[in-house]
Parts: sequence; C-alpha cells; structure tokens
Amino acid sequence: MGDLEKRINGITKLFQQLGDEGNHSYPDFEAMWMWIEAARNEQDDRRISAASLQMRPLFHGRRLAVLSVAVFVLLATPVLAYITEKWDFNNHQGVESAIQHGFGQPINKKVTNSSVTFAIDTAVSDDNGTTLLYSLNTGDRQERKWIFDQFDFKDSKGNFIAHLDDVQKMQMHWGKGYYSHAWDEETQTYNGFFETPWTVPGNETDMQLSVRGLQAYDYVHVPIALDPSKTEVQTFPIHGGGIKELKVQFVEGRKEQVLLKYTVSYTDDSNFNIVGPQIVVKKGGKKVDRTGYKMTDYIEIEGHTEWGAQEGYNLGELLQGSNSFEFVYGVKGSYIEGEWNIGMFTLNKEKALQASVTHDMNIPIRSAQGGSILRKLIIRPTAMKVEVDNKNGFSGLPYQSVSLLVNGHKLEGEETWDYANSPLGAYRSVYAFSTSPDLRLTADAPVELLLEHKFEEIRDYNKLIKLTHITEQKKETLVNVEGYPVKVTYYMKDGDLYVENESENLEYSGASQTYIKQENERIYGEVLFYQWEKNWVDWRNSNKFMNVYRGFKGTETELCLFSFDIRHWDQNLKIKLQ
Repeated sequence: MGDLEKRINGITKLFQQLGDEGNHSYPDFEAMWMWIEAARNEQDDRRISAASLQMRPLFHGRRLAVLSVAVFVLLATPVLAYITEKWDFNNHQGVESAIQHGFGQPINKKVTNSSVTFAIDTAVSDDNGTTLLYSLNTGDRQERKWIFDQFDFKDSKGNFIAHLDDVQKMQMHWGKGYYSHAWDEETQTYNGFFETPWTVPGNETDMQLSVRGLQAYDYVHVPIALDPSKTEVQTFPIHGGGIKELKVQFVEGRKEQVLLKYTVSYTDDSNFNIVGPQIVVKKGGKKVDRTGYKMTDYIEIEGHTEWGAQEGYNLGELLQGSNSFEFVYGVKGSYIEGEWNIGMFTLNKEKALQASVTHDMNIPIRSAQGGSILRKLIIRPTAMKVEVDNKNGFSGLPYQSVSLLVNGHKLEGEETWDYANSPLGAYRSVYAFSTSPDLRLTADAPVELLLEHKFEEIRDYNKLIKLTHITEQKKETLVNVEGYPVKVTYYMKDGDLYVENESENLEYSGASQTYIKQENERIYGEVLFYQWEKNWVDWRNSNKFMNVYRGFKGTETELCLFSFDIRHWDQNLKIKLQ
C-alpha cells in the first residue's frame, strides 16, 4: 500500500494548502474489499414480482433511474468542497461522487504562457474511463468562448490517447476523448473537464498533456422586439456573424404552453458548430427557464427548412409585458499563440479498483420483441453499468423506465449500445448510471430492479392503407391497427402530399415514419413532427404525427405505418436482486 499512502499524503497536503488541517478519515480499503468478496460469494435466490404504472415515450433514447448495489460500500472520506464550488458537475455527477468519496487524485500542475494559465487540478480514473478537471485563466472579465487549436493527451512514450486539433475533429472523436469548459463569474476563470473512455492499464501509469493555440469567439447580444401574442412568422434581419436573418414563430399548445420555433439563415456558417445561436428570454435581467427540453434540428417555417430550434415556455409568463428577448450569436475574436505543456504526471486507479466489482446475473426478461438477458452489473466509483443481451438487434428492455431501488433512492442514467455481437447472437445494450454524491450504502440494503411502463415495439408494419381521391381537400380514413382505431388524414398542398396519423387511444404511440408503395419501391415520407413531439413538452397526451411526400403525382396510393409502439401504461415488473 506504499503508493496508496503517497496518494493519501498528497490529498492531506492539498487540504493543508487550502487552509484545512487535513484531519479526515480515509476509506478502510481492506474492509471494503472484504465486503466485495463476501458479496461475490453470495448466492441469493431471485424472485420476480409484478406491479403497475404508466407510459412509454415516442422516442428511442430512454431516461433511466438506478440505485447502487450493496456490495459498493462508500465510507466516510474528505469532501473536496473547493472543487464542487468551482466546477459545474451538472452533467458529471459520477465524477463528483467519486471525488467526494475520496477517489479524486490531486494533480496540481499548471503552466503560464502569453499571460494565460492552464492548470490540471484533479484526476478521476476507474474502469469506466478517465476525467481530468482543468482550469483556464485568460484574463477575461466577461464570458467568451475559447477553443484550443490542439489538445493532446499522450502516454509516457508519446503515443496519442486523444489528439483534438479543432472543434470539428473534437466532435468526431467522442470515442477517444473530448473537452468542455464553462465560465465561472466569481473566479473569472474557465473550469472544465477532459473526458476519455481510456483507462489506466494496471494500477498506475505516467501521462502527458499539452494544449496549443487559443481562439476566442465573442458573444453578441441583439435585442429583438418579439411579440409572443402573434402566431404569424416574425422576421429579423441580423447581418452579423455570418447570419442573414432570424425567423421566429410562436405556436400555441395545450395546457397554457407555447412553442417557440426559430430558424437562422446563413451567409457563412463556419461559426455555427462552435457558438450555436439562440434566443434568450429575460425577465428583470434574469433568464426565464423553459418548461420543456430544447430541440435543435432542421425546422420548417413558412415552407422553408433551415437549421434552428424549438423550445417550450409557459404562455402566460411570456405574455407578461416585463419580458425582453435577445438573439445571441458568436463572432470570431482574438487569437493567442502559444503552447501550454503540463508535461508528465502520474495517474493511479488503485483505490478505484478496490471499490470495483462485476456481479454476474444472467436473468431472463421475456417480451414480444424476443426477450433479453440481464448479464452483468458492473460497479465502479463513477458509475454503474448493467449489460443486457437482446435477442433482436436494437431492441432493448421493453420498458420506458429502468431503475434499481435501494432505500428509496434513484440515480439517473442512459442506455447505450455495444454494436459488437453478443453471445446471444444479437446486440448488447448497456445501461450506464452515474453514482450520486449524497448516496451512502450499507451491506444489507435491499436492492430491486424496477421496470416501469411496458411497451411493444412494432417495426416494419406492412399492412396497406389505401389513400384514394387525393386532392387539396382533406380526407380521412379510419383503420384498425393492432386493435386500435387510427385516423389517417391526407391532402395535397403546394404540390406535396401530407399524411397525418393519430388515435383517440393514447396507448397507440403514433407512427412517426410512414412510407408509400410505388410498384415495388418504398418511398419514405419526410417526417414533420407535430408541434410537440420533438419538443418533449406534451408528448404524453399526443400521438399525432405528420409525413410529407414531396412532388407527389397521382390521385391514389398505398400507405404503410412503418414503426410505432403500443404503450401499456399500467404494466411494470419488479425483480428482487437482494
């Protein structure tokens, strides 16, 4: 444990530098390992029970919630409070949890060049990957966007782990690593994270980090006289930052909600991927929060499709006269030449390894999609993962919500895909769950897997729906789809065929994608999401989708609903793991 003692001494010294006496208790790793070994040898009977709940979204990205297993015992450790005050861990809860529970490794190396200081503060490394917490002091007094020309993370022999030479290349190499930083008004610095799935081979290794060149992008705030009471399109000439004009439209929705849609037309879009333009709503100088998620995509306004966004707000709040609207975009600013070479430093994951375990489960989950098997539960300081083998490719667990319950806590996570064939002969999905800083576990905590809101995926549904007498006049036909009454509405507009589908029974999710058959060829429609579907504001109470077939010729055709879900909102499943 000599190396481990060195790391503990390093943390103690860090606290002394920060005015802390360093009198803290540290994990008893021998005791922790004993708990892990005991849990590994335990052979519990697993019982399955069913309960009830509701809903499945119309989207494939499933939000999850989870709690840790009893074998992962987090003992009292010093909390690096100064880090949590400087860095925004909103999307890095697992890293924050690892640091607060003693798995952060102080690096404390910095270099200054051209009056700019670049520093590596702390590292977190386990078998999930490696994260470096860094800071950048450029001397700014207000926020700008800074991009490195080059960001190099290498091993001791000079082999690249991640080589990011501009923002476009950075976005293309998420599998190797990426960085991001945010402005901290109080300290007038940028604090950020470099993350990579690469992990330390063995217990310890030496690494190198250097960055080169800094390009600034300045934010331009343009007041715009938006009237949220108008439903017609409002157009604003911009003529700055490569932007020609901004088009905005308010669409009234249900439950006092309003959808703010806007598109941007460019003369030069080179800055777009770096500083995405946006509309900011303010009241009394403070930003007004959205009531739903923001979606950026190609948006159609007045028949023209441009890159833009749509987001939901409370209509009553927007109609208040005290609100103001700003259009914010970026322009290229100053450039700082130079290199900031941190040099060699040591990464160690010995502590993380002693708090890690892989638990084999092999529990079958049967479903209409062919079934799945819960293979493994993988426990790491930053996150847990559940590996699931699925009989049918790209079909995961048939539930909208997946969680592990321990003492009433839930931790949110996401589903990802491993595209290599699994032993089951199809694809493996991995449910990743960040650990929580406020979660303290005990060895006897009950653990249940909770699968909520069952659904059935219907793919490549090939029953034909005849559309006849197609004109500009809207026509409706009612069809039976898997026992659900589905209304299909179709009509011509400006030389294009528009087709809508919806049902009064919300168990039918709606078919986002349809196609028509012309001889033996499938012609897929362009998906025009109904106003709320991609905004995720009111999708629970809607199943209406629209497709458009550009330049359609003829007066009749055959339509297929390519894919949809049947949502069994009152069905769920509990599996007792301990």
